[in-house]
Amino acid sequence: MKIKSFFQNIGKKIAAFYGKDKKKSIILGSAALILVVLLVVFLTTRGNGQEENAVQAEIVTLTSGTFSQTIDVVGTVRAVPSATLAFETSGIVSPLEISVGDSVKQGDVLLTLDASSLPSSVLQAQSDLLDAQYELDKLMVADSLLQEAALALDDAEYDYAAKKQMRDYWNFNNTSEERIDAARAAYQQSEEDLWNAQHAYEALSDLADDDAKKIAADEAVDAAQLARDKAYRNINYLLGRTYDHTVETDFIEFDQAEAALEEARVTYEKYKDNSEEIAAAQANVQALQNTVNSAYVIAPFDGVVTDILVDEGDIVSDGTQAVQLDDLTNLVIDISVSEIDINEIEIGQSVSITFDAIPNKEYEGAISKVSQAGDDTSGIVEFTVTISITNADEEIKPGFTAVATVMITEVENAVLVPNLAIQTMDGSNVVMVVDSENNITTVPVEVEASSDSYSIVRDGALQVGDQVMVFVNASTSDAAFGMFGLGGMMGGGTMGNGNEQPAGEPPQGMQQP
Repeated sequence: MKIKSFFQNIGKKIAAFYGKDKKKSIILGSAALILVVLLVVFLTTRGNGQEENAVQAEIVTLTSGTFSQTIDVVGTVRAVPSATLAFETSGIVSPLEISVGDSVKQGDVLLTLDASSLPSSVLQAQSDLLDAQYELDKLMVADSLLQEAALALDDAEYDYAAKKQMRDYWNFNNTSEERIDAARAAYQQSEEDLWNAQHAYEALSDLADDDAKKIAADEAVDAAQLARDKAYRNINYLLGRTYDHTVETDFIEFDQAEAALEEARVTYEKYKDNSEEIAAAQANVQALQNTVNSAYVIAPFDGVVTDILVDEGDIVSDGTQAVQLDDLTNLVIDISVSEIDINEIEIGQSVSITFDAIPNKEYEGAISKVSQAGDDTSGIVEFTVTISITNADEEIKPGFTAVATVMITEVENAVLVPNLAIQTMDGSNVVMVVDSENNITTVPVEVEASSDSYSIVRDGALQVGDQVMVFVNASTSDAAFGMFGLGGMMGGGTMGNGNEQPAGEPPQGMQQP
């Protein structure tokens, strides 16, 4: 029978016994569990015949300390911002005036192309840029066009007032402008209809006078004439005088003056606020400047030249990479976190960082960005997490491989329970607590979090000073007992309290398995 199965079967019987007779559970239960432990030790040792496979039990006194749960992930350093700058036209590289490691400012010219090698489009842009800049400056400072528009508006307003006075003179009945305008529109339409009817009748002049079509056309002329006469009488009635050629001319000239006034107002407003014209001129200047700048490599941000990819005299074309520029004051690390752990990651969590290239030195960082969508890589879904290095120095270089230890959980003054003390019984976690009289009580526990060596449990099930049993193989007992500060192994039918030693402060920063 395997030791683990044997132990679990005995455990089930003990648990059942507790449930049936609680009064005797302390005395008989303690004895039974002690017997179980002794049997485990005996059977394992005798059954295997090898000392390294023997199960050893020991009593540990629980202590308090800082519980830490972490995730270790490997990532790569990069600068933010970072850019590989390229030429945007063809030509020959001029003598270099920068070196790797130089600090530059935004807008600095890093590399240039020899003027004699530039395309004609760039040379033409250099000439056109001067004219475009002149036109822009004129729009920005000169107001001659605005003054001309103001004068035209003043003339239009004067002419409008004069024409309105002449028009209004003929309105003897003081009829509203709306009614007169409607009557004039009806009169003008009736005159047009009469002209169309007369034209249609004249087109039938070759027909006999008794032809049906000609008769119908003649009747249409008569009807149009009657409508025109009616409209004419209506406008005469509204004005209180005849709407003759002189009166009609004054009305038409007023309409023209009104239209001219509206046009003058639009022109004046255009030059009064010439922001659109200025914006168009600025866009033209910028387009030409971009063409001229294609002969240069210009720094888009403050940074350090970390690589130069061309040499003096090289023949380059549009898109040829030339300079690597990085802002070394803002270094980050990108790591990939599996879907199992991603929900443990939060913005602001502290991170400890080490580099193979920088031995014996630890840096600090914090989570600054967590992607919300994962990538499936060979069946493993991973999320990109960005770490900002908060105390970076000149030793760190973009591209370095980093080991980031992300602090997931940190609890001060926690009751530290050795993982080896937590056993599984009937699918539940339990810890065997030993009292001062060597009585053993099986205490159910709910594990809240675990590191490599320790766990913390919920609801105060265990307290500092509680003595618990741990079980290890002989091959690992030295390391395990040394970590917990254990005393002698159980044997000879006694619990070994006389050899028990306090655990002391546990190691800090234990990592999650």
